[in-house]
Amino acid sequence: MRRLLVIATALTLMLVPVTAGASEHENPVQIGLGDSVAWGFGSSNPATDGYQPQVNRFADAIYCGQPTYLGCSDVDLVDLSVPGATSSSLIANQLQPALDLLASRNSDASPDNDVKLVTLTIGGNDLFNPVVAACAAGITPECEAVIAEGFATYTANLGLILGSLRAAAGPGTDIAIMTYYNPLGSCFLADLAPLADIVLEGGGPLPAGLNDIIRGVAAATGATVVETYGALGPDDFVGGEDCLHPDNSGYKKLARAFVATLK
Repeated sequence: MRRLLVIATALTLMLVPVTAGASEHENPVQIGLGDSVAWGFGSSNPATDGYQPQVNRFADAIYCGQPTYLGCSDVDLVDLSVPGATSSSLIANQLQPALDLLASRNSDASPDNDVKLVTLTIGGNDLFNPVVAACAAGITPECEAVIAEGFATYTANLGLILGSLRAAAGPGTDIAIMTYYNPLGSCFLADLAPLADIVLEGGGPLPAGLNDIIRGVAAATGATVVETYGALGPDDFVGGEDCLHPDNSGYKKLARAFVATLK
């Protein structure tokens, strides 16, 4: 009789419904950080046509497998990017929420809800306006000083950003940062396109460019570099008065570059 009672009690416990709180499932996450390019400015609909949501649509296959494994059916996109952001404002406004999410997801008992990917575009706004203002007449000593100051600040800030993200994420999270393309040939500042090439990739009086800083800091912090310099053509930009942003075809190419690098 006692054996039957134990069996009956066990069966009863098996049939008791588990509360929603105990079984609530959280999807893995992609965090988006950065400026207006990360946000998708210039696309028809940033929520669907920016590079981050496009990368996110591939993230399910990259991080959940194909078909998806048990407990991973979708990777949620948490987009913290802000149009106009600089590396300094990212540190002030975006970095801590990202670190908090990494700490809560990657340090708990469940690997299924981890932050799997951080996508990042930052640095263009650190240099664009100051360099255009100081260097429109050519690479003068004043121009070189402005570039050097911008590079120094950006190098320190990017080291803090990527280093903090890596420390919070641990080794298992992909942190992907893109280099910058040169959009000036498609806008009213086309005459400054050669200068932009030098600022981005170095040359002449500049031994290294903005993209070299990205590559170097990424290598030092275990981040992945997504190369986009030269990947977009004249028809891939908004152009005209907009000297910064891709259009739909440009964002599609950026997304493809991320996906190809992460696979």
